[in-house]
Amino acid sequence: MDWILWSVGAIFVLSIAAYLYAELQAFWMRTAVTKIPGGQRFEAHEFSVDMLRRAGKIRVKARKATYHQKAREGQAEMEKQGALDVTFDALGLRIELSRMVRTLSNPKSGQEATEPSGWHSLAFLATEEDAELRLAPLPSKVADEFVTFAKQIQLWVERLEHQRQARLDAEEAAKREAEEAAAAKAALKAKGKVNAMTPDEQIAQWRRVAGFTGTTSEVGLDGKGGIEWFIDLDATGRITLHSGKQTAHTTLRGATVTSLGGELEINVLDVEGHPDPHSFRVLKNTPPDVRRAWKERMEILRDSLKKMVPATT
Repeated sequence: MDWILWSVGAIFVLSIAAYLYAELQAFWMRTAVTKIPGGQRFEAHEFSVDMLRRAGKIRVKARKATYHQKAREGQAEMEKQGALDVTFDALGLRIELSRMVRTLSNPKSGQEATEPSGWHSLAFLATEEDAELRLAPLPSKVADEFVTFAKQIQLWVERLEHQRQARLDAEEAAKREAEEAAAAKAALKAKGKVNAMTPDEQIAQWRRVAGFTGTTSEVGLDGKGGIEWFIDLDATGRITLHSGKQTAHTTLRGATVTSLGGELEINVLDVEGHPDPHSFRVLKNTPPDVRRAWKERMEILRDSLKKMVPATT
């Protein structure tokens, strides 16, 4: 009878042990997602992750982990191990979760050289802080439960990054608009200064810009203290022309000169900002013989420039 009692007792003890082991395994594998002030929390036996939406942070608490941060300006390299509590900025955070495998020492024919180990590797990478928190290997069942929560974090982080980029783009656009407005204001101010110049000062400025002073020139005033038209011709064929509100510093190469009852119309090429020939009307109200002399002089210079162009075949 004793052996029967011993057998029953052994079976009872083994049953209790199996039950306790199963309960312990269930405890180790148990996970939960709960609401916390300002966000959500994923809880497991070995770690917890808080998604703090209001603060824009991610907080990770782990019983066993390794934290490493690269050296940064004014801050030395840092490394910690053991039980850790680390808070990251959500912006730039990436989560790496991968299944770990073990290598078989003697795989059978046609069998893979590796097989799942039953564990996962989990790391939090703060790309903008050059930091990494890597947890101790997690049971695959716990890791599988964490996948959905990790995806929620990454979607939230991507939305924050998109919002930040949109804000930066808007700030850049506003900055460009401010710079353009300032440039336009400066241009108006400069134009005002130009309009305030005397004719002699204006001609001197045009000559500085052109880089030459013509050997022959004429100017026509508009009766309001300004210049209506101006022509400044150098013996090499370089010319400065102004009429209306337009000014050009170019040459007579390819130009045409036409008499128009009381003035000359000069069409020139190579006017900055204008790919096509540009027209200027000058010498208004000057004597006919003066206009005729200008026309002949410009045509001679133009033709001499044309002869200087090498022939092509």
